[in-house]
Amino acid sequence: MATTRIGGVPATTAHYARFAASLVSGFIAAMIGGVAMAIVMVVAFMAIRHTGLLYALHPIGAFLYGDRMFVAPSAGMYVAATAFHFGVCAIWGIVFAFAATLLRADKSVGGSLVLGIVVGLASQIVDINLVTPALMNSLWGQDLWTATVPPAYSWLGHIAFGLCFAIAPLLFRGLWLRWSGRGDLAWDDPRIR
Repeated sequence: MATTRIGGVPATTAHYARFAASLVSGFIAAMIGGVAMAIVMVVAFMAIRHTGLLYALHPIGAFLYGDRMFVAPSAGMYVAATAFHFGVCAIWGIVFAFAATLLRADKSVGGSLVLGIVVGLASQIVDINLVTPALMNSLWGQDLWTATVPPAYSWLGHIAFGLCFAIAPLLFRGLWLRWSGRGDLAWDDPRIR
């Protein structure tokens, strides 16, 4: 019985390697997006509101510590806020990977860019517009994010996050080839579809 092959590799190996490569490239792109989002927020707060460098972590840390994050933040609180931020980014990176695999957008910079913008906007709508008000009100009695972060900063930060998913296909193909056992092929080899 002949085995179905994709790019010279058994189909089952190629499919698992494809999903793993999509997952890892989506995760890495989400971490880069998290940095981009933080940079947008830091620049906006520092340039327009004249705050300190770490102020952008205050609204994020408010999820964990409430208004204590604004009054007397400690080094540990900053570390926890950073971990929380990148943890949420990682979840959205996994969402991107599943969607990119299903839509076959993981090989295309254009497809990943469009999907990334959708994921970035979805993260704003779901996390900030839907979940945050209810969560903050139940935990701290007020929505500290909305009270301290202008909507333009939040939307721009989440769009910057989404734009970074255009990096994913640049990582994807090399990982896919290596993990499927075709490390001998270049990422742009025409035999790979």
